[in-house]
Amino acid sequence: MFMRKPQNKRFEYTPRFYDPKKDEKALRRRQIKFESNVRRGSTRPLIIIVIMFILVYLIYTYFG
Repeated sequence: MFMRKPQNKRFEYTPRFYDPKKDEKALRRRQIKFESNVRRGSTRPLIIIVIMFILVYLIYTYFG
């Protein structure tokens, strides 16, 4: 009675239309492998090598 009646949320939708020209271009790019899906390796091995180098350096300067 004292509460406000809930309203439906407005549905904001921008329609996307199918464009066969763009689809054909994308298919050609995939066939040529123009779009690179190359996964780059993680930087974890590099970080481990740097940390080990720092530890070896500190040990060398401490005992040397």
